[in-house]
Amino acid sequence: MYSKELVVATQAVRKASLLTRRIQSQVISNRNNSTIIKDDKSPVTVGDFAAQTIIINTIKANFPNDSIVGEESADDLSDEFLSRILSLINENDEIYTRDYPCEDDVYPFKDGQDFPLATTDDVRRVINMGNYQGGRSGRFWCLDPIDGTKGFLRGDQFSVCLAFIVDGKPQIGCVGCPNLSLESYGGQDTTGFDKFGYLYRAHRDHGAFISVASLPRLNWSALKCNTLTDTNQMVSLEGVERAHSDHDEQDMIKSRLGMKQTRHLDSNVKYCLLASGLGDAYLRIPLTMEFQEKIWDHAAGNVIVLESGGIHTDAMENVPLDFGNGRTLATKGVIATCGPAELHTKVVTTAGEIIRSRKH
Repeated sequence: MYSKELVVATQAVRKASLLTRRIQSQVISNRNNSTIIKDDKSPVTVGDFAAQTIIINTIKANFPNDSIVGEESADDLSDEFLSRILSLINENDEIYTRDYPCEDDVYPFKDGQDFPLATTDDVRRVINMGNYQGGRSGRFWCLDPIDGTKGFLRGDQFSVCLAFIVDGKPQIGCVGCPNLSLESYGGQDTTGFDKFGYLYRAHRDHGAFISVASLPRLNWSALKCNTLTDTNQMVSLEGVERAHSDHDEQDMIKSRLGMKQTRHLDSNVKYCLLASGLGDAYLRIPLTMEFQEKIWDHAAGNVIVLESGGIHTDAMENVPLDFGNGRTLATKGVIATCGPAELHTKVVTTAGEIIRSRKH
């Protein structure tokens, strides 16, 4: 079930990942002309919009009746900015077709030819197809075109994330990690590794897998997270930005549990490292209880973590994340671990105690 959806997700994320990696240095060097600051003070780049356009266009070409929850909106974009997005997409199409053809999988893959991107109005229309509000019934897609935009702008880790959700439960997760080298985090890079990094994907009840992103025939290898006996063996995976989670309370959790090693990096790459056995505990403790996590920050990673043998819950009650609540999660904070259940419970119990002891 959902075999075609898996192929479409993989190919769409692969194409968007190669584009974002290829233009990253260009966006950084021309930041004033390539970046917008949103109302919540977070940056969004021409790369975010180009990736969202590519992925939504691909989904609609293959599943025209499906709805999409996408992070970005084109409502306030100027024609000049939209024209820049369109130029990047057209340039990437030529390079992708010539240099990075993909022979993977058996389903015919349509990348948008039924929905041509000929004008800036086409680009605006496609980006805004990501305006679905989510829900508990039916099928929809959940997209973060560049997860970790600040990391992208620093030249560090970022990811392209896409999940397919049915009746509120993620069934497929695909994450492109264009800057990831496993060797940088204690692993070993696989045959064919190059500057375009890795693709991760998972299909519920069918496992989680990794491949070098740029190969014409993707070389999928099964993923399995670590099996530990004590929390003091855990390597913690946490974000770089202090505006995204409470680093002080995360330090308190680690101190109580005896965790001695932490890796700070941006985006769903953290979930991918956990699934690869290169980290053991993902901690995202909310700065305030009013903060609402967005589903696109966690949906793709959810399937990858679970299918590699890990556990993924909220940070206080040890309940599974609810992706049928709309565009946000109802639960507070997020914790993922390699397990087993006893260790995960110990981490969440400790986190809950620390969060509830807040004086603010």
